[in-house]
Amino acid sequence: MYFDDISQIPHLVQAFSTTIFVIDPDTELSIKPLLSIKPENPESNISIENVREIISLTETKQTDKLFIIVRHAELLTEGASNALLKTIEEPGQNIHIIFFTKSPNLLLPTIKSRAMQFYLKQTNYLNNPPKVTADVMDLAKRLLVVDKMTLPTLIEEITKKSTRNTTNKQENDKAFTLKIIETTIELAYKSYFKTQNILFLKKIEGLSIAYQNIQKNGNKKLQLIANLI
Repeated sequence: MYFDDISQIPHLVQAFSTTIFVIDPDTELSIKPLLSIKPENPESNISIENVREIISLTETKQTDKLFIIVRHAELLTEGASNALLKTIEEPGQNIHIIFFTKSPNLLLPTIKSRAMQFYLKQTNYLNNPPKVTADVMDLAKRLLVVDKMTLPTLIEEITKKSTRNTTNKQENDKAFTLKIIETTIELAYKSYFKTQNILFLKKIEGLSIAYQNIQKNGNKKLQLIANLI
């Protein structure tokens, strides 16, 4: 996902329990309370000792929102990353974990798969349509506004579609479904920033869960229905 301005970050981090932002790791955030974790110096890593404070905080009940930011997240050691996994999976009520990095490819796949990723884009992104095929765009637009009554019919249509020129039909069907979900998330994101309608954020959250579960070979119909109704 993309965002256009740093000022949008506070809205995004409150919509998800875990987020990754591909931006300057030292970017300041106007959000409180904020606990910041970063390497002691440019040559050091973020060790498991550095993340213990995060883990201890997430194990206590928070009555108010608490935002925890890991700056230069690509410098997390494997041990620190693995220690954070359970926290990311079950962050506790009112806990929001934020990763800032310029090198998301260096993060463990297990962390990336459990977070929403956002990239800063310096173009008129909100007014540009997603670059996808007509079939994908049509289904994504319909998925964005579908109601509970017609959702099963639309999902049935999506799961029957497949892209062309395939050698592995099962994998290709999954990729096609994921592309539709990804495009719908992008449309919902743009719609939210144009309208500030919180329902679009809720749809993004449900679609993101479905996306991650389908990536892990979860049932397409079941995941879409379970996370959108």
